[in-house]
Amino acid sequence: MTRTHLFLAFVALAVLRIAVGFHFFVEGKSKLDSGTFKSSYFLSAAKGPLAPKFKSMLDDPDGRVSLCVEVVSDDEGSSKFQLDPAKTFEHWDQFVTRAKGYYGFGSDKLQAKLSEDYKSLGDQIRKARKEKDASVNTVALEAERAGKAQALKQVRNQLAAVDAILEDHQMMLASWLDFNKTEIVSHFGTSERLQGFVRDGDNRGQVVQQVQSLRWQRDEIGSDRDKKLKGWKKEVADIWNSLETQVNDLAVAEQVSRSGILPLDRAYAPSGSMVSIVDRVIPWFDLIVGSLLILGLFSRLASLAGAGFLLSVLATQPPWVPDVVTSGPGSVYLYVIEFAALLVIFATCAGRNFGVDYFIHAIFGRKKTNQSSHSVESGT
Repeated sequence: MTRTHLFLAFVALAVLRIAVGFHFFVEGKSKLDSGTFKSSYFLSAAKGPLAPKFKSMLDDPDGRVSLCVEVVSDDEGSSKFQLDPAKTFEHWDQFVTRAKGYYGFGSDKLQAKLSEDYKSLGDQIRKARKEKDASVNTVALEAERAGKAQALKQVRNQLAAVDAILEDHQMMLASWLDFNKTEIVSHFGTSERLQGFVRDGDNRGQVVQQVQSLRWQRDEIGSDRDKKLKGWKKEVADIWNSLETQVNDLAVAEQVSRSGILPLDRAYAPSGSMVSIVDRVIPWFDLIVGSLLILGLFSRLASLAGAGFLLSVLATQPPWVPDVVTSGPGSVYLYVIEFAALLVIFATCAGRNFGVDYFIHAIFGRKKTNQSSHSVESGT
């Protein structure tokens, strides 16, 4: 290989490293900027032998928690589904109880302060008008005084109002469950329809994968069920969101500024769950890996980490599973190509080509060489 060919190879590796790094960086930055990245899209669409494992990472994947679905046994010992919102109501009641103490709803101390402020503003307005003091903006003081009066009225009614909000949302959810009860129970009671394709053994399962019409039928049933389930979960989530918003809206400015907004932790999507941790980590992971690859800093470690991440993505959508490319979250072939590129970057130490790793290797590599030479000369 001539020097020219060698130089072009080094340039090509550097371009490959920077291009892959730029893609990771842009992906990470866009996820952070939007703040809406959700790994549940890939996890819920997982296919292949590892699909059950990935889907188990989802918060309430089958919707049983959010839709208040309980499995009970009848007198004959057989199981059946029913809708019982008792656990959700208990969760909501705990949230409202926390809100009362968190904000100090109905606080006598706050009422006294607001009353004092209201009176003080009235005295300032009357004094300014009596003395005809043009430096005092009485219009602004009147508006502030009206705000104090409104806040005082709101604080006095907070305890009764928050209880009423809780009761309204309990009735709202109970009515919604009653209205959709038949369909929801039927949905969970007939979940074995999709499993029917493989119930007759491995041969039947292979037929489903290989025969186009059966695969379409399976996918159509699954798609219809998923759409219906997502619609139900969204409608219930809207009720949760409404409860959270209305309870927090009861707090006046003095209460909010002191404590901040109290979040309602979703029982069906707890903040400390695996998927929520993944959603927070992945944007920063993409950004850091991309930055390191662009700079050529610790590029072997960064490329190995990036390859490991893409391997986990490919595991959710194996290329050999039928229809993955057309029905999955995206073309997995692009991930395969980028995965291969990262392996090349790792194997060739591409960060030493027009990257910071060149200087790190030059410094520490020279020290290591000198130490080896010294050891040889001293006979050790």
